[in-house]
Amino acid sequence: MKFNFKIALYFFMIVFCCILFDLYTWFKYKNINFMMLITIFSILMIVLSVIFIYVLKKYMEHILVQLSEVIESITDMNENEVFSVLNDDMLSKLQSQVIKLTNILKAQNKRIKDERDEIESLISDISHQLKTPLSNLKLYYEILQDTSISKEEYDEFNFNMKSQIEKLSFLLESMIKMSRLESGIITLTPNKASINNVCLIAIKQVCKRAKDKNIEIKFNVAEDIVLNIDKNWTTEAIFNIIDNAVKYTNNNGTIVVDSIKYEMFARIDIKDNGIGIDEKEINSIFKRFYRGQGSENQEGVGIGLYLSRQIIEKQNGYIKVKSKLQKGSIFSIFIPC
Repeated sequence: MKFNFKIALYFFMIVFCCILFDLYTWFKYKNINFMMLITIFSILMIVLSVIFIYVLKKYMEHILVQLSEVIESITDMNENEVFSVLNDDMLSKLQSQVIKLTNILKAQNKRIKDERDEIESLISDISHQLKTPLSNLKLYYEILQDTSISKEEYDEFNFNMKSQIEKLSFLLESMIKMSRLESGIITLTPNKASINNVCLIAIKQVCKRAKDKNIEIKFNVAEDIVLNIDKNWTTEAIFNIIDNAVKYTNNNGTIVVDSIKYEMFARIDIKDNGIGIDEKEINSIFKRFYRGQGSENQEGVGIGLYLSRQIIEKQNGYIKVKSKLQKGSIFSIFIPC
């Protein structure tokens, strides 16, 4: 049972008053002179004062121990209840504030740790992505310094070197977009825009790649849908998904884009009859630098879908994916109206 100083103080005062009243009655009954009464009363006061000081000292020691535990709970990031939360006293209020402070510090520490882990992961990913093209460039450069190679070999390595430079340039451009979005350097500025026009712009940007593979892109327009979106970044998000569909759809395939308006949101479906995605991979395809099965021979660095999700989520939307291997995939973008 915890020591309660208030109860002890009240008890002490009651006992003191009772003793004082009994002494007064007894002395009055015995007809003892006033000086004797003062002397006995003084002795009693001294004894009671000593007892009171002793009790107070013990109480303060107890409080100091508890305060020490409260301070220790801050340093250890614990939420231990030292004082009863049922008591509406200063110490209980102090403990409540300490617990709140502990929770705030925990949240801040977690956020700092998550940011540090994210930076470490980003640096590791960037290093890994840059390593291969830089190594290839170094190798091709050394080969091109050899004057004994034939013109055909020279042209071949020169072409390969150009391809690696283009890949490196695309990688750096993608990472710049990603870092600007993540760091908040670029903030999306929503304005009224036609989602059908946004889809058409994205389709035009990918037309050449689709034509090279003889892939037909169909855009089914039911009605004009006007949304409050950042037109440029939303175009980027839709382009990345359509471009991804073109990459993983075989020659002579088909991609269908549908825009549908509901009461609370609009939906853009991008459907292909490509190689599909393994169900186990669906939760991973939006991760930064993720490259799924069957992507070994495809261009890209695994940033496009990651950027698309970031852009759509920053506009309070989301992306859902349905896919079957060798059947195709459907990417559904949901954006609030």
